[in-house]
Formats: sequence, structure tokens, C-alpha cells
Amino acid sequence: MELSDLSVLYVMDKCSKDESLYTLLCNTVNKVTCTKTIEESKKEYIKQSPCLIIINSEFEDKNIIDFMNEVRSDDIKTAFIVISSNNNNSYLSELLELYITKYIIKPFDDKTILDALHKCMEIIERRLYSNFKLSDNIYFNFQTQSIIKGNESYVLNKKESLLFNLLIQNQGRIVSYEEIEYHIWNNEATEAALKSLIRDLRKKTFKSIIKNYSGIGYKLELKNIHQNFDTISN
Repeated sequence: MELSDLSVLYVMDKCSKDESLYTLLCNTVNKVTCTKTIEESKKEYIKQSPCLIIINSEFEDKNIIDFMNEVRSDDIKTAFIVISSNNNNSYLSELLELYITKYIIKPFDDKTILDALHKCMEIIERRLYSNFKLSDNIYFNFQTQSIIKGNESYVLNKKESLLFNLLIQNQGRIVSYEEIEYHIWNNEATEAALKSLIRDLRKKTFKSIIKNYSGIGYKLELKNIHQNFDTISN
């Protein structure tokens, strides 16, 4: 994958129009679609299916955050770059939970943007074309959102996919019950529903892969695995 393969949705609020950035993107990536309202952004996101969304905003209200949350509710693969002159962004913790790739403070130079684009490209490529090793002969495939177990393949349903991506993105730490409920059920989960979801994922992988820390949350447990990503053979 090259930068010239990227399709970009460029969302800028009325205070953030940056013609030089737009020109740079047009000269670098495959396609750039610009939007200035949330409704327009939603329509273009559905229509274009971009692999990267660049948010250029001062975050004066929560509309942009709500849009990003809506994207993430079904889509863990699309990369985000956030650009702002807001040094004390009150929404920063929420942005971090949305797995943004880069948060760029204005002013910036072309190299900063190009470095961010390269980082996004690496992440997108890894998600699309790599298997994530869970154990010997057991992998998670980002492109198909499925578990590959020996000669068998199990496609995850929407909630299973969201939870598994959440755990992979946060491997090395415990993901709290509250985080899981927020990302999977929009804070409307029952304990029984969460336990059922965990049980189903364990059946498709192996029992000890998701460890419960009582009163805290769940953590992905991958033992004795030094190389998690294996490139898929063509």
C-alpha cells in the first residue's frame, strides 16, 4: 500500500478551513472528500467508505466527538487524524478512547502531516492484510473479522467483533466493564449479556484468552507469543 492508495474524508468545521492542507492531501493521496457539517460528513462516510478520516476542528462542542463515536460503533478499521489549535481539549480523553492515530496541534508543517499519513497507512495495511496471532494455529483476521482456528474459520458478529478489536487495541491493560459497556452497548448492557459475549468468544478461540479481573474488567491474555502479526500470503 502507498499513500497514493489512501482515500480520505476531510472534515473541517467553519473555523478550521486550511487550503494548504487540502492541497497537500490532493497531491498525495488517491481521493479527498471535504465536508463542513456533521450531516454531510455522515453521508459522505457512508458513500465513500474512506480508509482515513481527518478531523480539523477546534472542538467547541461535542458534535464532532459524537460523529466519531458513531463511526467507531461499527468501524474499528478506519484511521483517524485529529488537527486542532485547542491545546486544552476537554474531549481529549474521549478522543483517545476512539483510537485516533495522531493528534496534531497547529501550526504544523508538511512533514508532520506526511509522517502522520505514513503512520495511518501502516496501521490500515496491518489491519487489512495481517493475521493477529492469538495462539499456536489460532489467528484473528482484521480484514474478514474472523477467527482462524486450524482449518476452521469463524466470522464474528458485530458485538463480538467490536469487543475483540477493543481488547486487541488495549492489550497489556485491563479494559474496564464501563469501557466495554460504552463501546459495545452504549452504556446499556446487562451483566448477563456481557458474560454471554465473553463466553462465545472463548468458544471460538480458547478459554484462557480473555481473563476476568473481578470488579475491574477483562484483559486479553496472550502467553509466550513474541510475534503477534503474520502477513497473509497472497
